[in-house]
Amino acid sequence: MSDYNRGLFKDWVPKPLQLLLIIVFTVINISIGSVYTGNIAMMTGDLGTMPEYLVWANYAAAIGLAAALTLFLRVKMRFRVKETLVVSYSIVAVFSYIIATTNVPEVIVAASFIIGFFKIFPIMEFMLPLMAIISGEGSKGKFYAVFYPFAIILGNVSGYYIIKLAYQTTWQYPHYLTLAICLLLVMLSVVFIHEKRFSRKLPFSQVDWLSILLFSVSMMCLAYFFSFGKTLNWFQSESIRFSFWGMLVSFAVMTLRQLNLKRPYASFEIFTKSNVLNVLLLLAFTAVFLGTGSIQSIYTSGVLGYDAITNASLNLMMIPGVLIGGIVSYPWYKSERSTKMLIFSGFAAFFLYSVMMYFMMVPEMNYGNWFLPMMLKGYGMAVLFIAVWFYTLDKLPMEQLLQSIGLVMTFRSVITTALFTSLYSWLQYKFQWDSVNNLAVYFDGNLLSLQNALGGYKNLQVNAVLAANKKVFGLVSLAGLGIMVFVLQHHFEKLRFTSLRVLRAKLYGKRGKRKMLDKPGMAATVTKY
Repeated sequence: MSDYNRGLFKDWVPKPLQLLLIIVFTVINISIGSVYTGNIAMMTGDLGTMPEYLVWANYAAAIGLAAALTLFLRVKMRFRVKETLVVSYSIVAVFSYIIATTNVPEVIVAASFIIGFFKIFPIMEFMLPLMAIISGEGSKGKFYAVFYPFAIILGNVSGYYIIKLAYQTTWQYPHYLTLAICLLLVMLSVVFIHEKRFSRKLPFSQVDWLSILLFSVSMMCLAYFFSFGKTLNWFQSESIRFSFWGMLVSFAVMTLRQLNLKRPYASFEIFTKSNVLNVLLLLAFTAVFLGTGSIQSIYTSGVLGYDAITNASLNLMMIPGVLIGGIVSYPWYKSERSTKMLIFSGFAAFFLYSVMMYFMMVPEMNYGNWFLPMMLKGYGMAVLFIAVWFYTLDKLPMEQLLQSIGLVMTFRSVITTALFTSLYSWLQYKFQWDSVNNLAVYFDGNLLSLQNALGGYKNLQVNAVLAANKKVFGLVSLAGLGIMVFVLQHHFEKLRFTSLRVLRAKLYGKRGKRKMLDKPGMAATVTKY
């Protein structure tokens, strides 16, 4: 046992320094990205390419992360921690340099996938000790209540400063900075990380690489389908049809392959459980609100004229709401309360956000008016990330969890988000042109001069965008009402008495209950609440 070490650092590293290093590594691991969304406009103009390629690259990083997640335990059993960290950070550094220097959008997409694939290993290595520090008794709810607000806040703050740095220099500079930081982490790993194994060495040859390839191809085809669908007019485009059928065929082959493998890459067994199916529905409901980010961006950029830095600063207004969400969730799970009302409060906050956005669609709006809706959005995001993810993983065995978490994460981060973002973009485009046609009725070329007609065209477009956005947020608000009703009537794996007689018996006390249950045909029925 002396050859094994379940920690991360060498024996001579003092405990306070270990804690500091864990925080430093975790902060950098979460902040590192492939394509930073705030820089997409600058990258599009400089590279002379369509922004859909960069949106596709952003999804590719999430797909790579999910594809590698099920390999983490195998990698940890096969390689030393130092080897894993040094190789992962080195690869991320190399491909960050490639993104900064290439002019080919397909190369950026491939590099983003590889960065996401190798980024997950350092994240998981430092998440395990962080979980032990935050929740020593193993309470997942308490850990998520701290980790997710921390991750969301860190993502918003780092995104703001990355965009600010890019505007002060060039969009390539953040990638060069990522390169330098990764090389620094390599040196820190060499100095402080131990060289002992976590446990006995397991063979790496048992990994089913073909399943990983099929999963990655299917999800990349799906991400292409959603990223380019509106631009290429959906199934009117040959490439869209090819990506759709490629996704179906590759995913079907991967699914059938898992049935005949002794050690399957992904397990679909958990999807037969009712709570997991309900969780997928809740994740889709969450994406209903998260997908409105594109509509908000259209409003702030196209109507209010905000630049990328100002748009990023709006995300900083979410931080108070995110903190409140963490503060509410931590004692909630510490006292082991029901998840239902916590999830309901998250969807209620998102509903209020969408209603406020519906009424805020005006040509001019004060910057300070954004604080309340963004705070509500931050609270809803934090609470739902915490509660829904806890509801997903709370009762799953570790083996099933590791074999299925990649599929669940892909559904949460790629499939649902891409679906609703693409749907809202299409609806906004359709509603905008409907509004233009309706407003054009009031323009008469025989009565207006060319100068007046052109001057009114801008106002016509602005009002069309506002009308289209208002319709989208109105539909989202109506959907939010239905979602809240669903959450209120859902059982969330709790017990309830469905017999009115048993309810009356509880009110009258144990004696009254016993008398009623002793009568023939008066047995109570207990079901899931």
